[in-house]
Amino acid sequence: MFIVSVCSLKGGVGKTSVTLGLASAALHQGINTLVIDLDPQGDSTLGLLGEPATGLDIAEVLSSPRTETVDRSIVPVPWSEGESSHLDLIPGTGRSALLDSPAPAAKDVRRLREALDKRTHQYDLVLVDCPPSLNGLTQTALAASDRALVVSEPGFFAVTAADRALKLASEMREDGIAPRLMPLGLAVNRYRPRSVEHQYRLAELRDLFGDLVLEPVIEERVGLQQAQGGAVPLHRYEGASGKRLTEDFDALLRRVLDSRQHS
Repeated sequence: MFIVSVCSLKGGVGKTSVTLGLASAALHQGINTLVIDLDPQGDSTLGLLGEPATGLDIAEVLSSPRTETVDRSIVPVPWSEGESSHLDLIPGTGRSALLDSPAPAAKDVRRLREALDKRTHQYDLVLVDCPPSLNGLTQTALAASDRALVVSEPGFFAVTAADRALKLASEMREDGIAPRLMPLGLAVNRYRPRSVEHQYRLAELRDLFGDLVLEPVIEERVGLQQAQGGAVPLHRYEGASGKRLTEDFDALLRRVLDSRQHS
């Protein structure tokens, strides 16, 4: 089971869009996947189920990380109907905000790792959609993860935000809190190739972070929002930009999975 935290320091960069694009690519490629919605806004839950969660959620799992609680919280996603692989979800709700301490205790940071160790369902890939901060919930996700995928946009604040997120991942590994964690890299999202500002910021990110800036860069395309608004996987979306988006997320997923070879 390969666990990847999808995180960012600030909201509005399309972190959930990247999570759902990767989930769609994984389903399309026959990879059994679990999405964990740690963001109190619950956008991944809404995008995958088409409605807010009503049963057990991730807050319940973190409060009581027992096998029974974990297994009962996992719900199948309608996207996987008729597919050869399955896509499941541990839903997120606003209740998880109560657990998002800016200075979490070490035992709390380990709770997601403990919970995932106790599940009986089998997955090839776990994608954790983190809140747009580096507080307790994100640290809990990173402590359980093999890789940290930082989502950024090509904007003025992108460099500082990306740098802080990558440094947190390194510090947690060095401190022994996240022993398996490695930085996967920066997924640059919402890029507008005709924008001079975006061209400049993307070049700045590449100068500073080098190979950590992942290819492909995800361009801003309306199809991503339309697919999510319809609660359908990107790979079934038939709009004009669908083919380019699916190719980009298939390629990004390959980068994610190829990173398993490095430790």
